Amino acid sequence: MGDVLVVGCGLIGTSVGMALTQAGWDVLLHDENPAMVGHAVRRGAGRPWESNETVQTVLVAVPPQVTARVLVGIQHLDVGRTYTHVASVQSQPQREVDALSPDPSVVIGGHPLAGRELSGPGAATADLFVGRPWALCPAPSAQHTALADVRRLVAAVGADVVELAAAAHDASVAVLSHLPQVASSALAAGLVTSVPVTESPGRLQLAGPGIVDTTRLAASDPDLWAQILELNAAEVAPVVTVLAERLTATAAALTALAGTPTPGDAAAAVAVLRDLLRDGNAGRVLVPVKRGFRSAAFAPVKVTVSDEPGRLAALLTDAGRAQVNVEDVHVEHVPGRPTGVIELLVAHADVGRLAAALAACGWSVDEQDGQS
Repeated sequence: MGDVLVVGCGLIGTSVGMALTQAGWDVLLHDENPAMVGHAVRRGAGRPWESNETVQTVLVAVPPQVTARVLVGIQHLDVGRTYTHVASVQSQPQREVDALSPDPSVVIGGHPLAGRELSGPGAATADLFVGRPWALCPAPSAQHTALADVRRLVAAVGADVVELAAAAHDASVAVLSHLPQVASSALAAGLVTSVPVTESPGRLQLAGPGIVDTTRLAASDPDLWAQILELNAAEVAPVVTVLAERLTATAAALTALAGTPTPGDAAAAVAVLRDLLRDGNAGRVLVPVKRGFRSAAFAPVKVTVSDEPGRLAALLTDAGRAQVNVEDVHVEHVPGRPTGVIELLVAHADVGRLAAALAACGWSVDEQDGQS
């Protein structure tokens, strides 16, 4: 008997297989496309599943619209003791499992919050889930042994379990995951119709890290995300509406300022802009940069680094020699530029010590940000 059968050898399934294989698990792999299985095997994600082999846990990593159907189909083969999935939306698959499964009590819905804008087994990494939240959404009828099996799997890949109801999960990811995807895609789509850019494409050379960072999610798979948004439309629609209303108010303020407003109207319009930016500051503080810690708990040390192989690794090595724990790393760099800025987030008390140590090693440290 194997430890786990991963059904679906895309980014998530292959990453799970790689992580569990490195942890010593016996991982079996299956995909309707044999080429995907072969690629995942070559990445070290496990071995091909023979249909007569059984496992303790079956993990289904397929698009959300077919998650329940694939899971129930495998369950009818009596392959495993416990079944779980990684759908980005939980309520609809849970309803389908309850209606179709021969035993819904051994099915635990799950969702690792650790995806990338890339897809396929070639984009998989064994450390994709380390320190990341992994939502588990057991139904009230779920067996304790099934939940324990899935918790053990999540721990083995290095993720942190967040247990909550399916409806609460869907409401949360509507704000924290699905809204950012919509906003990023809308922003990037605007570049296609932007008059300054379309009339003079050379202006794109002015692109800095702001547009690079905020449009990263826009590179995501359109077909997959259309499914996710369709399945969670009831939760996503209200939060997109709120964002649209905020942007509409901002547009109105900017339009007023672009004309010839009275001093009072100009002051009111600027107040709208300032409120948006201040609320943005407050919201950013709430975003965790490390599990359990908000961004305000850390401060940045910015270092200008040349775009050469090994420079980022060297920087982190020197930071380690300074005995400073780097909580997170942000890279501000546009491809093709000779240099970039690496932002190391550390505890406030360590900012000055790290900045001094890196400067002593010859790094170009932004003294003002580094000492703040």
